[in-house]
Amino acid sequence: METGYLKISKNIFLNTKTNMIIRKWNEEDAAGVRKVLQSSWQKSYSFFIPQEDLDFYLDKTYSEQSLQEMCKNPDHICYVAEIENKICGWLKLNDNKSEKRFYLSSIYVLPEFQNMKIGEELFRLACSEAVRREFSEMYIGVMIQNERALRWYQKLGFTFFEEQPFTMGTTSVPHLIGRKILDK
Repeated sequence: METGYLKISKNIFLNTKTNMIIRKWNEEDAAGVRKVLQSSWQKSYSFFIPQEDLDFYLDKTYSEQSLQEMCKNPDHICYVAEIENKICGWLKLNDNKSEKRFYLSSIYVLPEFQNMKIGEELFRLACSEAVRREFSEMYIGVMIQNERALRWYQKLGFTFFEEQPFTMGTTSVPHLIGRKILDK
């Protein structure tokens, strides 16, 4: 993690400048995480994915119950960012053992908390987790129409090399797979 962070315990970090806490998530965070996803998706995806497909995918994949079950899966490494006890960001990582790849599956920040470097802090944590688990590279998938995210990940050092479809409800969109070589 970047300087300015104080490690409170093994899985809790405090940004002494903003009083933002980043910590491993737990089952009780499901409702807050779902709100982050819903709000972030609305801002990022609603201009190219119909609302009914966003809602369908959110309900199918990220219901509170699904999130609570995901929390129990050791292959998913997730953190929440909090400011004043409000979940404002979520990081989801995946140690895909069958592919022998480490994925940065999701970084989402509530729109009203964007531009506060929360995403960058979550990204730094993702890199630290990958290195700690002895991965030399990290992978990500980003929808082509999500141009802002694509530019951000390219700025962070990801190179996109493959296109695959990604489906939400009945809408399928092109999804780019990227890779970043990690500093050890």
